[in-house]
Amino acid sequence: MIQFYQMSSKGLWVYKSPPEETVYEFLKEGAFSPFLANILINKGFIEPRSAYTFIYPQISDFSDPFEFPEMKLAVKRIERTLLKGEKIALYGDSDTDGIVGTFILYDFLKNFTSSLEVFISNKEKEGYGFHPHYLPVFKEKNISLVITVDVGISAHTTIKEAQTLGIEVIVTDHHEVSSKPETITIGSKLLPPSSPFYPLCGAGVAFTLIRALRSYLYYQGFFKNKELPSIRKYLELVTLATLADIVPIQGENRIITFFGFRDLSEPSFPATKIMLKANNLSFPFSEEELYYKVIPQLNAAGRLGHPELVFNFLKSKTEEEAYRYFLEIEKLNLKRQEKESEILKNIEENFSNCAIIKDSFLILEVEEISKALLGLIANRFKKLYQKPVMVISVENGLGVASVRSPKEVDFFELLSRCKELLLEFGGHKHALGFKIKKDNLPLLAQKIEKLLSQKPTAKTPVGFYIDAIGTIPEILNPEVKEVLEQFPPYGEAHQPPLILLKDFEVKEIKIIKEKHSKVILKDREKELSGIFFNQVLENPHLRMLVGIPYVNLYTRSLEIKIKDVK
Repeated sequence: MIQFYQMSSKGLWVYKSPPEETVYEFLKEGAFSPFLANILINKGFIEPRSAYTFIYPQISDFSDPFEFPEMKLAVKRIERTLLKGEKIALYGDSDTDGIVGTFILYDFLKNFTSSLEVFISNKEKEGYGFHPHYLPVFKEKNISLVITVDVGISAHTTIKEAQTLGIEVIVTDHHEVSSKPETITIGSKLLPPSSPFYPLCGAGVAFTLIRALRSYLYYQGFFKNKELPSIRKYLELVTLATLADIVPIQGENRIITFFGFRDLSEPSFPATKIMLKANNLSFPFSEEELYYKVIPQLNAAGRLGHPELVFNFLKSKTEEEAYRYFLEIEKLNLKRQEKESEILKNIEENFSNCAIIKDSFLILEVEEISKALLGLIANRFKKLYQKPVMVISVENGLGVASVRSPKEVDFFELLSRCKELLLEFGGHKHALGFKIKKDNLPLLAQKIEKLLSQKPTAKTPVGFYIDAIGTIPEILNPEVKEVLEQFPPYGEAHQPPLILLKDFEVKEIKIIKEKHSKVILKDREKELSGIFFNQVLENPHLRMLVGIPYVNLYTRSLEIKIKDVK
């Protein structure tokens, strides 16, 4: 049953009451409290076992990597290359995901061969993709096998050209795919959506390849005279890539981020240690601090055309070496912030000249902006206008575009229906890119407008979907605190639970820095602290509120972040 609560400037409060029989199963078989059962069911768990597995994952929960149909072909091809002493090239994308994936694959393979070359595309100069102009370089260096990381799933032409040159290609990628390349492909989106591998980022796919390769080589006797290399250490880096790429924290990603996030308490790599030290982060910290401090630093170098800096940073053998690279990375991050602000200012000042504004989407046509910054700009305007945004950099009659769209709009599917107007396209449902001739832009705008007009639109704005309704004593149940401590890190498709709190009185309101409200809520002898950011509360006669319960990292007490009140 769906219940509607107040309509505020932030929209409706909506609560979907779970079926009583399902709640009963969670109480009977899972021994959860009714309050926790409601949260878990509304977060999508349909039976207690899957909820327990999510809350308390084990390393042994990782699925069999050979569920990828061509994984055995991939590891056998890599084994043959290693046995023959042939040269391998790793070709990765220049964002955090691609660089981390390339590094962990390099770090693992160097246990078996010194014949490794690393290439990371320069997105600022070249744009996204597996570019054919690298092929003569591969040939000149006598490379027989190229393994792509976080790229290549749509590079049909480049792969065919490589094969004509006698260069084999193994694609590892996680982007949406309209047709599989004619080569060995480890692509998470080639699996059914129900697969635990489907949500992986590029580094996650690379890590899965490492898991498969290590087990296969062990079976083949590669480690009879040498120590089996550890791969648990990579989880801290794959966690950063997973959070950076904003992929769903589901399936394999939950296991990766659960352990990788906690492994950051004692990092394995000098680079990880330096990143945390430089940002004054000591465990416990929140994933928000990684999102807003660490990840932008890792992304900056690639966006400004220096992805090799991040790769060498990760490869550092000492903290001193890592710190030198970090200083260069942070300089680029500051430069990126300045450049981004300058671009945004120029767009705002010339908005009427560069914007094509439609009811359901927005196109920004800009001249010769760094291709690596297009996604950032698109995301800013998407948040501002709450509609899909295409930012297109035009140079010599050719447009390179980055698209960001709200969750309600599958833009990959839309562009799939406009293929005849595009030179190429690829990416995810809500974050992707394409190339187009400038002359085709008006036709593309017309077709997108027509396609979007055929989709239903929501009429009533929903401010909050509530996971559970409870009282202060129910929230302060020790079991709730224990589960909330297990839930992080949060991310895409795994947001903090949102609860409606009722039957309380306001004991105290304290205004902080003239713009935040700290409150003490009381229900009989039980008290709960709350914080309402950027809101001055003056009325102590509140009847209900919506908020996020969380464990304060400093006091270790359970508190609530208030989102709306009545």
